[in-house]
Amino acid sequence: MLRFFFIFISLVLFELSYAQELNKTDSSNNKNTSIVQDVRLVELSETYRSSFKLMGYRIQIFSGNKKQPARDARLAFVQIFNTIKAHEIYEQPYFKVRVGDFKTKIEALKFKNELIKHFPNCFIVRDEIDFKEGIN
Repeated sequence: MLRFFFIFISLVLFELSYAQELNKTDSSNNKNTSIVQDVRLVELSETYRSSFKLMGYRIQIFSGNKKQPARDARLAFVQIFNTIKAHEIYEQPYFKVRVGDFKTKIEALKFKNELIKHFPNCFIVRDEIDFKEGIN
């Protein structure tokens, strides 16, 4: 009985190792692979990405109770740094302008040091940042 058990176990292990080798050789020989993807899966993935909330840091450059000065501050920022997003937020009764989407506080601090020349009262705040493909 014990002999039968060892033979059975060795056959199972041999079969598993052979199956893994077979999969490796099959994938290397198959160069032209086409992927058929269901549209519903793509829509579900996009919905997930749009509802995903990632906490990070932004730099607040303006806060006030009037809308036009907030828009002016946002416009001044966009004219200087046109590649970085500026977000105009209304939290009653204040209009705030926050810029950037930084994962770490160190990244935000580096940018704040550049930004302080133009906006001396800016400071770093923890905020929900936009999710971008490729963020680790």
